[in-house]
Amino acid sequence: MSQCLNPDCLQQNPPDTIFCQHCGSKLILQERYRSVRVIGEGGFGRTFLAVDKQRLDTPCVIKQFLPQQSGSAALEKATELFKQEAFRLRDLGKHSHIPDLLAFFPQEGRLYLIQEFIEGKNLLDELQQKGKFSESEVKQILVELLPNKTKI
Repeated sequence: MSQCLNPDCLQQNPPDTIFCQHCGSKLILQERYRSVRVIGEGGFGRTFLAVDKQRLDTPCVIKQFLPQQSGSAALEKATELFKQEAFRLRDLGKHSHIPDLLAFFPQEGRLYLIQEFIEGKNLLDELQQKGKFSESEVKQILVELLPNKTKI
């Protein structure tokens, strides 16, 4: 299936559709990234599971910037924070637990960030399932995420 990226639509479409059959929005970003389904939502936007058509339908993630703030100063700050996320991902480089930045671009008046898809649970899912993390669990998570030289 192809998930429409229009925030006012979000209809599912047949897999090879180019334009949403409900609202007419383009379904493929940069002639490359096709959204499959919504996988998350937050204060800055929506996250979609997607495929990279130029990499044999390799799974990836689309982050769509949809700030909920109103007012020009709040919107400007939210936009800057979204852009900073892209720069931080780029600067972090390759890490097995941090999605690699694949692309960052505007399209049809919205900003998009494309990341590598990493299979597994996220920390929020773990927290909701288990409850609070113990000190030793927090240390273990940090050891897995931080470079080998860091001592906790």
